[in-house]
Parts: sequence; structure tokens; C-alpha cells
Amino acid sequence: MINGHIQFKKRRELGEILSDTFSFTRQNYKPLIAVLIKTSLIPYILVVLASVYYQYVVADLAMLQSTNFGIGIGAMGIASLIFFATSSSTVFSFIKEYEACKGVDLDHNYILDEAKSNFGNMIGLALLAYLMLIFGLVFFVIPGIYFMVPIAMFFPVVLFREMSIFSSVGESFRLIKGYWWVTFGTLIVTVVVIGIMSFAFSVPSLVYTMVKSMVSISQSGDLSTVGQSQDFIAILLNAIASAGSNLLSVVLLIALGFIYFDLDEEKNRTGLRQKIDELDA
Repeated sequence: MINGHIQFKKRRELGEILSDTFSFTRQNYKPLIAVLIKTSLIPYILVVLASVYYQYVVADLAMLQSTNFGIGIGAMGIASLIFFATSSSTVFSFIKEYEACKGVDLDHNYILDEAKSNFGNMIGLALLAYLMLIFGLVFFVIPGIYFMVPIAMFFPVVLFREMSIFSSVGESFRLIKGYWWVTFGTLIVTVVVIGIMSFAFSVPSLVYTMVKSMVSISQSGDLSTVGQSQDFIAILLNAIASAGSNLLSVVLLIALGFIYFDLDEEKNRTGLRQKIDELDA
């Protein structure tokens, strides 16, 4: 690290990936959020609203048998896909510019243009990833689990390598060949750590729901009335939980960037060759 710059193009162990992910987030959250607001604010709001509506429907047993449930899960799926596409394109474009200029004087206009130009590819990749995961898990459980690792690499590959959708798929499988278990373990630990952090946003909602349920049971003595409706406070707490967990998904994307460059350095020695070129220049 030189003058606060965190180099992406290097080999890292699991602990270094996690520590550098949070160091990078802490150092760059202000400019990164400023860019994300311009590219992903509307999808972010939509995914939070869709999540709250879905939880509202699920909480009412009567609605589970109506079209509201289908609308809720469909809206949440579409909103999540769009938010992931825009946020991943933005985060990886930010990392690309950060690495190019060593973290100094980032060109926000370039990041915005780069991110927007890749929205279509990211949406296409997200759809392809969903189909591969559904097909793999429903029909062949073990291949479905295997697909998770290269699928995670689809998105950084298509942006950092500037590849087409199908070329990035092939490159992702090549990248993780021989490193599947290591990458799988790194992804699992990273997801668990961020998941625990995300759970903290859900604690107020869970506590409120438990207290409300206990009060309802003590007053009516009827278990069937529990969870039949949500008041304003419950909806607000669910919105906060959804907003927090979706915001933390940005940290997961940063971690994917570090994991990608770790694999790329192991396979292609990109960072080492770059240092040699800089010395020769």
C-alpha cells in the first residue's frame, strides 16, 4: 500500500481479501456512494420497496394464496436483478479506474460512462446466471453448487477484461480451474461475514415482531392472529433491514473484485507483468 492506495493486482490469502475489502470500503465509501447514487439510486429504492411489499404479503397467510404473492416475488426478483446489474457495473468500473490511477484523482465521468455502457451486459449476465443456477440446482444439485463459483466471476470478468457475455462465461470457468475449492471457501466465508453484518439490520424488526406476537397471544390467546397483518412500525423496520442488507451487497461486490484479481494474478501474473513494464518504461 503506497500513499493509501490498495493494490488489487496481487495474490492474497483469505484474511487479506477480507481486511483489504473493508479497508478499501472505509477509504472510498464517499466517492463510491456518490457514483452509486447517480447509477443505482432508483433501482435501490425499487428493490427496498419490493422487498417490503413481499414481506408484507408473506406476513399475511391469506395473501399467500392470492396473486399478490406472485406479484411480490416477481417484483422483488426483477428489482433485485436491476439493482445488482447497475451496482456491480458501477463498483467494478470504480475499481477499474481506481487501479488505473492508483487511487488518485479518479475521473467520475469515466466511471459513470463505463458503468452505464455495461448495464446491458450485466443484466444479460444476471439473467444467464439465474438460469444456470436454477437449472443446476433443480435438476443437478452438485453441478448447481459447482456453477456458483464461476458465476460469481462472470461479472468482474466481463468488465475488467472487456469481454462479451459468452466469452466472459468461458473465461470464468478457465479462471477457476484448479482453484475451485479455494475460491468456493473464500466466497462462503465472505458471504457469511457480510451476512452476519447484514443480520444486524434485521434485529430491530425481529425483536419488534416477537414482542408484538407475545402481546397479541397474551391478549387474545389465539395463535392464528399472529403475523396476520403488519403495522407502520413493522413495515418501517423491514424497510430499514432491506435498505441495510442491500447496501452491504456493495461490500460483497468489492470482495468479488479482490477475489477476481487474486485468481487473475495466480493464473496470468497480470500485476507482476505490469510492474515489470513500469520498471522498463
